[in-house]
Amino acid sequence: MLSPHPDDTAWLQQTALQLLDEHRALGRRPLDIHHALRRSLLESLLLRLANSPGIAPIGTATAGTGRAHRYGRFLDALELHFRELHQAADYAELLGCSVRTLSRAARDVTGKGVRELIDERRLLEARRLLGGARWDARAVAVHLGFTDPANFGRFFRDRTGLTPAAFAARAVTTDA
Repeated sequence: MLSPHPDDTAWLQQTALQLLDEHRALGRRPLDIHHALRRSLLESLLLRLANSPGIAPIGTATAGTGRAHRYGRFLDALELHFRELHQAADYAELLGCSVRTLSRAARDVTGKGVRELIDERRLLEARRLLGGARWDARAVAVHLGFTDPANFGRFFRDRTGLTPAAFAARAVTTDA
């Protein structure tokens, strides 16, 4: 069982109450917004609890400081920051290593570069928001940290072969 660090207790209690309130709020907001809020609150709660001081990540005893461990730390950071951090250097700085060290770790585990992994995560989120959540391209662009919706459109089209609008339209017809 995980026990929160005393400094985190008040925050965790408040977030748990917000999660409970959102759970009880079914019907007050559109369903996709309701689910997104619950998911975000739960994710915040679990991340804070799992990363409290004194809590050792699973596999720490055998992972050491090797490349697989570094890659795992990168994935955790990517999941938390893919909306605002888009460069390998940002993640290397966050993890306290060089871009080269981070790149080697990513290539060893996946065969892909850090930038490619960042782009894949952003693309996954874009597909989810355009398809399942039915966001428009402009909102997705802002959410994913693109400074211009046209840049997002090019990013999406280059990787999927479809414009964001065409992808969203296709998702609507496959759901129907």
